[in-house]
Amino acid sequence: MPTIHLSIPEWMYEELKRKAEDMGIQVTDLVKFYIKNGMEGKNEESPRNENTEKLEESVTYLEARVAQLDLLVMELVRKLKVLEESEDDEQVEIDQ
Repeated sequence: MPTIHLSIPEWMYEELKRKAEDMGIQVTDLVKFYIKNGMEGKNEESPRNENTEKLEESVTYLEARVAQLDLLVMELVRKLKVLEESEDDEQVEIDQ
């Protein structure tokens, strides 16, 4: 079988390596898969689309958590104001 040597940036190799590990295959097999799909013109879901979906899910989750934390902070501020007002009322009673 003919062999080719390919020089790619380190970041690209790391990404290929991570993807290959996720799929349980070797990097060379993943590269062959991508080359074959490119030559056949197949547009299967790319890793970029998968990453975009994961990022969108993460953003949605984080937005929900921020909303929860915002409600929690608002409730804490409300309770703090109530405590401050009751302290002020007690101080006024003591001063009289």
